[in-house]
Amino acid sequence: MVKYKEFKLGDLFEIQKVKGINKSKLVNPNISTNEYDYVTRTSLNNGIESTTDFVCDVPYNEPNTFSLGLLQMTFFYRERSWYAGQFVRKIIPKFKLNTKIALYFNTIFSRLSKVLLSVLVRHVDNVFRDSKVRLPVTDADEIDFNYMEQYIAELEQQRLAELEQQRLAELDSYLKATGLNDYGLTDEDKKILAYKPIFQEFKIVDLFNVVNTHSILKSQVANLENGNVPYLTAAEGNNAVLKYINCPKEWIDEGNCVFIGGKTMVVTYQEKDFCSNDSHNLALYFKDSRYKSPLIQQYFVGSVRKALSKKYSWDDSISKAKIRSDSVSLPVVSNTKNLDFNYMEKYIGAIEKLTIAEAVKYKDREILTTESLINKM
Repeated sequence: MVKYKEFKLGDLFEIQKVKGINKSKLVNPNISTNEYDYVTRTSLNNGIESTTDFVCDVPYNEPNTFSLGLLQMTFFYRERSWYAGQFVRKIIPKFKLNTKIALYFNTIFSRLSKVLLSVLVRHVDNVFRDSKVRLPVTDADEIDFNYMEQYIAELEQQRLAELEQQRLAELDSYLKATGLNDYGLTDEDKKILAYKPIFQEFKIVDLFNVVNTHSILKSQVANLENGNVPYLTAAEGNNAVLKYINCPKEWIDEGNCVFIGGKTMVVTYQEKDFCSNDSHNLALYFKDSRYKSPLIQQYFVGSVRKALSKKYSWDDSISKAKIRSDSVSLPVVSNTKNLDFNYMEKYIGAIEKLTIAEAVKYKDREILTTESLINKM
């Protein structure tokens, strides 16, 4: 059973004011080769607002210390040499510190934040020194640093196991939902990816019914409850979905279409019915309902984006009138003018598998990186 004993923080650490510098004095900020962190009162990013090269005439703070930001009273372990902004304290251990022991104490310090927030800033140093904490001790009543290291190491291994389980669960759920449980490329997939189809130009309006979407302003959306109807904008990312709302039926546009953000030329496939933020946005509905599968529609998305993204801009945006003269290049069956829907569907299916495989590799690299960082501690 672990034995604990109370210690006064002032007996274990020194707390000091540090010389703060303004951000304007940083040298080559945020360059990857910088060896110094610039620490401020922020509670984000481990207190690091920027990095810097060596700053002349300003003493830097040594590594293996802690910073205390006086705005939110947040403690962070400082593994590297660092400079400070205004209203930052330095906590210096009176014993040999390593990363694992620092993490143990960082957790203890975090419990002091509420106490320090309740006192005036001028009293923070004394309150810190007088605060008592319970620490594990050996049979000789000395601080058990070995126990601290082992405890943190066990937590890290537990976290790695959780990350792996989370990765597997998320991946399994996604693959089952998308029908991509087997994301390995088959011989047929490889042939499709290597195949060089014949392309032909088609007028967009010959293939699609083009309509302007409804227009729902953000101010109107603010008065609506959250729901399950995608609210689309012309912004890139998240498949153009800003949020999900309880949209009135008269504002809903039909899904299973190619959606074009009118001002930005962001092109996406919208499988479900949706609401749109701007009537400049366009919805393209393929005329032949036999070939409106999600995979074929996604092929259309790439083709439309390639054909039009460089032609239109914010100042010269696409419109229902302008698109009448636009064409798109699509694959056709050899020796015919018929669209090669079979190729489109199989090509996107193979690309999906490649994308899933890359996502799996990324997750695996993330876990390996975390494990590598932990092993270096």
